Amino acid sequence: MDIDDHIYINKRPIMPRKKDGAGDQHSVYLWRWKRHFPTAAVCLGLLCVLLLAWIIGLLLYQRNQLTSFDTLTKERDQIQTSYNTPTKVRDQLQTSYNTLTKERDQLQTSYNTLTKERDQLQTSYNTLTKERDQLQTSNNTLTKERDQLQTSYNTLTKERDQLQTSYNTLTKERDQLQTSYNTLTKERDQLQTSYNTLTEERDQLQTSSNTLTKERDQLQISSNNLTKERDQLQTSFNTLTKERCPDGWKKLGSSCYYVSTETKSWEESRQDCRNRGADLVVIKSEDDQTFVNWLCGVKNYVWIGLTDSVSEGTWKWVDDTPLTTKYWNSKDPNGGGAENCVYFYSWSSDTGEWWDYDCSYKYRWICER
Repeated sequence: MDIDDHIYINKRPIMPRKKDGAGDQHSVYLWRWKRHFPTAAVCLGLLCVLLLAWIIGLLLYQRNQLTSFDTLTKERDQIQTSYNTPTKVRDQLQTSYNTLTKERDQLQTSYNTLTKERDQLQTSYNTLTKERDQLQTSNNTLTKERDQLQTSYNTLTKERDQLQTSYNTLTKERDQLQTSYNTLTKERDQLQTSYNTLTEERDQLQTSSNTLTKERDQLQISSNNLTKERDQLQTSFNTLTKERCPDGWKKLGSSCYYVSTETKSWEESRQDCRNRGADLVVIKSEDDQTFVNWLCGVKNYVWIGLTDSVSEGTWKWVDDTPLTTKYWNSKDPNGGGAENCVYFYSWSSDTGEWWDYDCSYKYRWICER
């Protein structure tokens, strides 16, 4: 460029000169400036365009930064608001929880005194204490994780739901305990009234008992005297009734025994004995058992005077005395609904054994008078 300009300048036309020579120098400079002006103008324009582009880019970048900043500011405010809301709810629930815990402890004490369920309520108290410690741990965790607002928000929401559930549960338990307390109080008052009434009745009965005891002692003395007289009369009667059993009857001691030759139901057998002025045989000793076994013969079945037809499972003799001495076989009585009467099964050389069976079945029988 410089070389071409130099050549071009050397080949420039001869310009007129002024007298003082200054005009010629000025014309040369003016001519050079006019020749390089387009190039300079283009460079300056490009520089202006680049500068403008840089300014526009900078403005766009700053605008994006401001938009992002505003967005982040709004998100931060929303998250902060969301964090503050469950925190307040949690604090309110914590306050409610503490209040309910105090009420529960008061009801716990009253309920323990009245219902004697101290151990169960102690377990509930321990459970609430553990829950309280868990809540304290959760609160410490929230304090440490305050920078992670979104995570803290989710955790607080879950804890709020758990506290709400616990609050509802404790409210129900408190109401139930209050109801139980009121019920127990009423029952206690009723029992106290009943106790007072029973105490008065007991005192009256004690007085009556003392009176009856004295009368009983007097009657016992009279009974003993009558018993002695009866025994004397019985001895005299036995002496008089020796060898006086009806024909076909066998005698043992002061009793006579009849063994049937036909078969009937238990009720029919007993009625036959009554018609003969007797009743079905009663066995109250080993001698009676051995004698009845001898009367039956070998391997025979006979009805005896033992039944539980009046009260299932309560065996009584026909003379209304309870069963004491027992000779059941190993499988009886088996509690069968229809097996309310007892037959005697005789063996060849021992005392025999008893079986409970259906009263309608027909066996032989033994009468005693």
